[in-house]
Amino acid sequence: MHRFRHLGLQKRIMLYVVVGLAVMFGVVAVLGLDAIDEATRLVYRERLSTAHTTAGILERDFARVAAAIETAHAELFPGSGTRVPAGAATRLLARFQRTPDEYPYFAIGGVWILDASGRVLDGAGTPDFQTAAGQVVSARIAETPAGRLAVLEAAGSASGAQPFAALALRIASSPPNLGPIVVVHTVSLSRGDPFVPADHGEPRAPGEPGPSTGITDEYHLEVVGPDGITLLGIGADEHPGHPSPHFAAIRDLVATGSSATLLHDPGGDGDGAPHVMAAVPLGSSPFYVVLEQPVDVALALPNQLRDRLFLSIGFGLILILAVAWITTRRVVKPTDLLMRAAERMAGGDLASPIEVRAQDEVGQLAESLEAMRQRLNAAQGTIERANRELESRVADRTARLGQVLRKTISAQEEERLRLARELHDETAQALAALTIALDRTRDDLEAGSPDARGRILEARGIAAGLLEEIRRLILGLRPSVLDDLGLVPAIRWLCEASLADRGIEVLIEAEQAGPRLPAHVEVTLFRIIQEAVSNIARHAGATHVRVGFGATDGAARVTIVDDGGGFDVAQTIGPTGSDRSVGLVGMQERVGLLGGTIEIRSAAGFGTEIVVNVPLVPEAA
Repeated sequence: MHRFRHLGLQKRIMLYVVVGLAVMFGVVAVLGLDAIDEATRLVYRERLSTAHTTAGILERDFARVAAAIETAHAELFPGSGTRVPAGAATRLLARFQRTPDEYPYFAIGGVWILDASGRVLDGAGTPDFQTAAGQVVSARIAETPAGRLAVLEAAGSASGAQPFAALALRIASSPPNLGPIVVVHTVSLSRGDPFVPADHGEPRAPGEPGPSTGITDEYHLEVVGPDGITLLGIGADEHPGHPSPHFAAIRDLVATGSSATLLHDPGGDGDGAPHVMAAVPLGSSPFYVVLEQPVDVALALPNQLRDRLFLSIGFGLILILAVAWITTRRVVKPTDLLMRAAERMAGGDLASPIEVRAQDEVGQLAESLEAMRQRLNAAQGTIERANRELESRVADRTARLGQVLRKTISAQEEERLRLARELHDETAQALAALTIALDRTRDDLEAGSPDARGRILEARGIAAGLLEEIRRLILGLRPSVLDDLGLVPAIRWLCEASLADRGIEVLIEAEQAGPRLPAHVEVTLFRIIQEAVSNIARHAGATHVRVGFGATDGAARVTIVDDGGGFDVAQTIGPTGSDRSVGLVGMQERVGLLGGTIEIRSAAGFGTEIVVNVPLVPEAA
């Protein structure tokens, strides 16, 4: 099965065709051979029918002999029928000899008249009919009613002729079964010409063939006695008086008295080629009629049909295979071209056109594949342009990220510097002042000065100021209100701390239904709002600011609007933007990390609006 799957299309189609043709022609062959077998059976039945007809002709001739005896019995046997006049046998023989060609298969060789005991009363003709033979004849027809002919084996001999049969008839008498017995001795009319059933009895010159209708009408005829001796032979290579070569084949038929058509193959017996043989019993006699033809003659029609069937099947199979090969080749060739074109396309060659000319489904497939190639080629061009544009944008974005990174590092350093200055200028000075105040308090306490209490209060005031400054620095880094209370309180604190003390009126519209946002979302949105508020405080010159916040199950939205001086967004955020754009680009990067979107709309003199939308995705553990 694995090997079959890797067969080429044409080989696979041809395999299907061969299997289909094998099944089709196999069915045709089976049906044809069945019809030929039926034709063979018809031939066998026709041969058997012809043999029965031939046996019927012989029986008819025997009946004619009996009728001739019955016709002459009034003249030959006057009175009661028991007295035999002198010369009766001679006169009866003369009657038969007046029509020598009346019987086509045998001739009358002699007539003998016996009494009821088998004693010879009169005789005429050539056979040497002995008294013992007469007694045998009398014994065999003892149970045969008067007037019924008995066909017996020939008794006696005939000079120069082959004895055929003894036809015995008891003359009716009173009292019954005492009448004389007339025995007609016959000799066979064997000849070497083919036996033609339709031509039997027609007069013709010696050696002249009869008017047969064809070679299939010609047979060999044998009449075989119960001892296997050929009594009558018509046809070439027949030997009357000798054992029949067919007797061994029909021995079982003779034993049962049945008839059949056989295929007789002499084999090594030297009797020639195989032949079809029909054997039938000759009436109530002990003889058998054997009608034979060579196989190539008898079965000529079935054999011709068989040869034509196989020739037609072979020629048809070769012709259909040739047509199928040519047809599939015409189909497979453009398919091969399409396969090579598809392989080129799979290899990345989209420039070479598909040149397959066909008017059928293959042509439609080629047109579709060519259209696909063109679309893929166009798409590849679009992708290449998009890749170049993307590479340019990536390079630009990388450059901007580098710039942002540098500015972010600078901002961090500035913030650190600011923290360092504040810690140095304020926190460190306050700690130094606190140290001095504590030293002076210690000295006053050691000296018992009444000013010690005032020194302690002074130190406490310095420590409280220092604590407030540290808290301010901590809130600037990350307000605790964001962690403790959430995003909305942190937004309120941020706006009050950064804008309210500058005289900027702030409107906060914040709604949050349900639980708090994920921590990373809250921190990101707070830093975005912190950056926007810082820009408004330092650069916008605004008098009114509106900060809106809303959160649903799937997204959070932040809106920051001011009425400040505005700016050119494209120029500010572009590659040549100023340091002012670092915070805006950072805002974009923070939103991008959350998979959200940010819109910055602004124009000189018309204020600025920033809209942020981020999806609410739980933070990975």
